[in-house]
Amino acid sequence: ADMTEPDTYLLDRNTNVAYVCYESDADIVEGISRVFPLFFFLVAALVCITTMSKMVDEERTQIGVMKALGYGSGAITAKYLAYSGSASLLGCVLGVSAGSVIFPSAIWQGYSIMYNFASRIQLTFQWPLCAVIVCSYTGCMLAVTWFCCRRELAEVPAELIRPKSPKAGKRLLLERLPLWKHLSFLRKVSIRNVFRYRKRLVMMLLGVGGCAALVVTGFGIRDSIAGMADYQFREVTLYDMSVTFAENQEPEDQEAFLKGCAGTVQEALFLHESTADLTAGTRTKSVHFLASQEELSGFVSLHRGKEPVAFPEKGQAVISEGLAEVLDIQVGDSVLLHMPDMDTLSVTVSGIFDNNVYHYVLVSMDTVLEQWGATPSVNTAYVNVPENQAAQESATTVSRQADVLSVMLCQDIAQRVSSMMTSLNYIVALVVLSAAALAFIVMYNLTNINITERIREIATIKVLGFYPAESAAYVFREGMALTAMGCALGLAAGKLLHAFIIRQVRVDMVYFTPRIFWTSYLWAVVLTFLFACIVDLFLYFKLERINMAEALKSVE
Repeated sequence: ADMTEPDTYLLDRNTNVAYVCYESDADIVEGISRVFPLFFFLVAALVCITTMSKMVDEERTQIGVMKALGYGSGAITAKYLAYSGSASLLGCVLGVSAGSVIFPSAIWQGYSIMYNFASRIQLTFQWPLCAVIVCSYTGCMLAVTWFCCRRELAEVPAELIRPKSPKAGKRLLLERLPLWKHLSFLRKVSIRNVFRYRKRLVMMLLGVGGCAALVVTGFGIRDSIAGMADYQFREVTLYDMSVTFAENQEPEDQEAFLKGCAGTVQEALFLHESTADLTAGTRTKSVHFLASQEELSGFVSLHRGKEPVAFPEKGQAVISEGLAEVLDIQVGDSVLLHMPDMDTLSVTVSGIFDNNVYHYVLVSMDTVLEQWGATPSVNTAYVNVPENQAAQESATTVSRQADVLSVMLCQDIAQRVSSMMTSLNYIVALVVLSAAALAFIVMYNLTNINITERIREIATIKVLGFYPAESAAYVFREGMALTAMGCALGLAAGKLLHAFIIRQVRVDMVYFTPRIFWTSYLWAVVLTFLFACIVDLFLYFKLERINMAEALKSVE
């Protein structure tokens, strides 16, 4: 009978920390899955173009003979369509089967470290999606094959039977520069060959650039998400703990609190904090509403980039960057705040500050007093503890004080976000392995075709007395030059791709700032050149096996 009437709270799953964290992790994977299939589709098209172009070129004489014997273009094309179609269909079936098991299992293995509500993942095959993938890939490969055959079949049989004329070289813009005179003969030849075969140049740039872009994106995702905790709790959130009180803290209550925590609390800032709904235009978002009489200096750093953000004056508010992006709010816009008790507050946005965890709106107490005629209750304190004191011990002391409802340690949130690193490493590893596969397939195909098409040229320089290392340098120097050009293109593309993926990762109360550390760019360049060196190592032995006499008389 003596018990007071309890307060009742209705919480949905968006309020549960575990649900929100799991949703954010799932959104990260979903954001990546929206973009990466396009890269693999590009790889498949590149491989098919290079493979079928090589196959059709090698069988150019046979095609000419079949046309001379009376075979129609449709019958000849059907042979190559059957080859590429069957290979594509088999590859798609194997890829869909393996990809639907390996990738989800690998990603789940990483996240199972954080979530233990299921011992193993339940795999579900989406048959309509699988059918679309198989039809799209196979249709693309058939179209590419038809294009390759159509180009050759346009010629008359007499031209097809004869060897294909080498592609004519053209003067380059570089040759008009004074630097050209200081280059050695072999380097001039390599530069001319790089720009001589335009199709191979474009495909190499796309393949290598895609590889570098994937590596930059993979490491950039880790930098943006894992680095978020360090940035948030070192550069933005400076206080050690947030204390919530059950009752309004009058000045004498604040003094009593500080006296009771003497020795465990270095300094404290008392303010009002509650939830509210912010409306901008036709859209509404739940936010954390802060009202303070004093500036937050020493507890929260209000800045955007390197520029400080001023504490809001009367009638103004500053909002967090994630909230501004979600609702498309700019400085100078007017917004309306709806409180749980149905009060409203109309303010003008005077600044936008960096913040990654939760959406915040900060106003001064004078703004609230002007519109409501009274100030809101002081129900929160941001607390800093002495450097030589453990935050957990201080939290225990603080929680024993009168009217203290709850204590939240910032380091607990930081550890929670940092624990995502382990699972993110699995995703980064998958991205890097995918980039390696892309690099190996494209580089190997194009370099192999380059050697096959120029086998008589290579045999000639070997006959002229080039040592094995010199012959290899003559051929692979062009690939390394293209790799360098592709890396430059890939770093720029990776930055854009990373920004796009991070923008796709929409989590209700977390904002990921696109951030790539310089070490990630360095790793992208190093790994891309490492992949190129491995491909060259494999093909070096093919150069050594070239029979000079057979190669030089291959035309006869």
